[in-house]
Amino acid sequence: AGELDYPPPLNTQSTVTRAQVQQELAAARANGELEYGEEGYAATAFAHAGDKTRAQVQKELAAARNQGLTDSGELDYPPVQG
Repeated sequence: AGELDYPPPLNTQSTVTRAQVQQELAAARANGELEYGEEGYAATAFAHAGDKTRAQVQKELAAARNQGLTDSGELDYPPVQG
């Protein structure tokens, strides 16, 4: 019922070579930046307690939600704004 083409494919053109992608992947593996498993969230550095006020963190969260940078659900697919 039309589900095989959702989301519709996008016409894209790569800006990097296969060798560059392989080099970036090897560097990410070496730096421990890859996650494995169902969700595969990118590794990020977390602020230590006391670095920011609660109000600053809440403001950053609101901005991230407005930009569609937060996940909802297990896999967040398709991505949901906010």
